[in-house]
Amino acid sequence: MSIRERGSTFMVDVTKQGKRKRIACATMEEAESVNGKLTTAVTAIIEPQGWALKQAVEHCRGAVWQGKGGERSAMRNAEAAISFFGESVSLDDITTDWVDAWIARLKQIGNSNGTVNRKLSALSRVMSYAHRRGKVKARPHFEKQLESEGRLRYLTQEEEVRALATLSQWGKDDHAEALCILIDSGLRPSELWRLEGRDLNFENGTMAIWQTKNRHPRSVPMTQRVREIMTRRNELTLKGQRLFPFDNDWMGHAWERMKHAMSLAEDSQFVPYALRHTCASRLVQRGVNLRVVQEWMGHQTITVTMRYAHLSPTNLLEAVKVLEVC
Repeated sequence: MSIRERGSTFMVDVTKQGKRKRIACATMEEAESVNGKLTTAVTAIIEPQGWALKQAVEHCRGAVWQGKGGERSAMRNAEAAISFFGESVSLDDITTDWVDAWIARLKQIGNSNGTVNRKLSALSRVMSYAHRRGKVKARPHFEKQLESEGRLRYLTQEEEVRALATLSQWGKDDHAEALCILIDSGLRPSELWRLEGRDLNFENGTMAIWQTKNRHPRSVPMTQRVREIMTRRNELTLKGQRLFPFDNDWMGHAWERMKHAMSLAEDSQFVPYALRHTCASRLVQRGVNLRVVQEWMGHQTITVTMRYAHLSPTNLLEAVKVLEVC
């Protein structure tokens, strides 16, 4: 930008990336005022205030998801939105009607209501992040789909034995040990992958979980089986390194192969997260108080823990006796 005196006038000359504008002003004060307005106007043309969808996703990834346990899942769901709407679409063009059309499409291709909600949540997070920074004028409405709680899938003792035997037969000792720990501790897989030797307290027999889903650190007791595995791995792992330096994909690939070997390929609920359900279910089935189970599992509210309450019918069976007529 520049202001040049020409005779009795002052010429304002603004050029940015090939776009040029000139205006003659009577005074220097007027020229400076015009110069500021023109600079703002040209910048708005060259550098739009809004974000395109892919641009917004990358910003959100760097500021919100990166380095967290759910980053990969969040990005997969965000990329599903990019696949439908297009990476260069302006966020301002994504309307509620268009979101509804995406929901219909996701259901058409077989996505469950829960899966649809996870994908909507990712896009909603992106839109909210952009909206707070003035990069989109308004957020569309995201119609949350009704989810049924469904059946809580957990491993029976027989399935556990078969799974461990299958992994051991293939020489997948790391996978077998991870399976044992996830069953006995109820850790989320992402929590196990982050564990280091300094997180283990062999004196009181607990593991410190610092990065959790609800951001509340907790301590989880070690069974004898977990203690033996952790002691061995801790002795073989360098200080500052992870005890299980893996990720969900590493576990998932072996799990899918194991499912087929166990003739459970059609069981859509037989997933690695079922190991966490197995721990909670066994605690409840063996009489552990629900409040204790809540603290053990790191559930933010007792409502989540109550999903397992029906697995312990003892109190109900005792209560029904008072209704029996003698």
